[in-house]
Amino acid sequence: MNKNAEKKQIENSRREKLRKEKPLVYEKVIKLDEKFARGECVAMVDITYDYACNLKCKHCSNSNFAKKDRALTVDDLKVFSEQADSLGLCLLNISGGEPLVFPQLDGIILALNPEKFHLSMSTNGHLLNYEKAKHLKALGLDKVKISVDSINEHLHNLNRKKEGAFQKAFRALFTAKKAGLDVIIQHVVTRQNTQTRETEELAKFATKNGFMLDIINVKAIGRLEGCHEVLINEEDAAFLRDLHQRYPVARRDLFPSYGIDRGCGAVNSTFQLTKYGDILPCGYIHISIGNIFEEKLEDIIKRGLSISHFRNYSCKCLSGEDRCFIEKYMSKFYGKPLPIHWTEAFTDEDFV
Repeated sequence: MNKNAEKKQIENSRREKLRKEKPLVYEKVIKLDEKFARGECVAMVDITYDYACNLKCKHCSNSNFAKKDRALTVDDLKVFSEQADSLGLCLLNISGGEPLVFPQLDGIILALNPEKFHLSMSTNGHLLNYEKAKHLKALGLDKVKISVDSINEHLHNLNRKKEGAFQKAFRALFTAKKAGLDVIIQHVVTRQNTQTRETEELAKFATKNGFMLDIINVKAIGRLEGCHEVLINEEDAAFLRDLHQRYPVARRDLFPSYGIDRGCGAVNSTFQLTKYGDILPCGYIHISIGNIFEEKLEDIIKRGLSISHFRNYSCKCLSGEDRCFIEKYMSKFYGKPLPIHWTEAFTDEDFV
């Protein structure tokens, strides 16, 4: 089987599983390409319900968010999910922090209406045992995205600042799979670790064990704010494209899917809801384009898509590769309480 056929087979298998388990979600998923062609938002929404975490990773991007008077509640998520459903959105991801330390995790999942959404969760896997995985699956969670910094145990533990983190993360991969959850390995690449044997070995490991490998390029934010020397370059990006050709499970959100080359997905293919109700163009662009406590989600998305940088195609990740965007716009929130308001970052010239 050639690589293109292999990629198509993987996607068809995922869709068939979704059709059987969540028919209402499947009906929305098969319409995403048409919505995208019409210029509509087809985003996967990352929901940062809280920033609480049990680890202190070197590349954490959530270290400077300012506390506000109002924070998300389970009831707020019910309203949000209703608005998202009315817009045809169908992919929601629970993140943090570390969701497995959230006391209200069960209520969060149920509030997001699992029958109408494909639900995933980003986790370090530290607290994910078989009983918990089965329980989350029964509630309606479909997928876990488990962070793996390196297939080298020492390097993973060093980045996580926690001995034993590697063993717990790798055990969680197989535990979640056994419990019936789809499993994705999330791996952050930097200028320093992209073109290494460890990166390829991780792709081999994912392929051998039936996991997808989501490759996320590091951003110069959070604990790495302003450290542009960690950002990947064009050679690194080319290496990752070649890796994807050899190991189709290794993918970036910039890569074409369903035959469509979407480019950077900020706003149109992904955006983030923060703990305090702000909508960010993506989880790494700490510029609020609106707040759900003040406006309807539909109006916030319209504003986001009227900003030329998010409306127009970009072959590079704006927040992690496009040096012009990073230096001109992301630098505006460096050293400030986050997120900054969109009027602090963009002028009339930035709108379509």
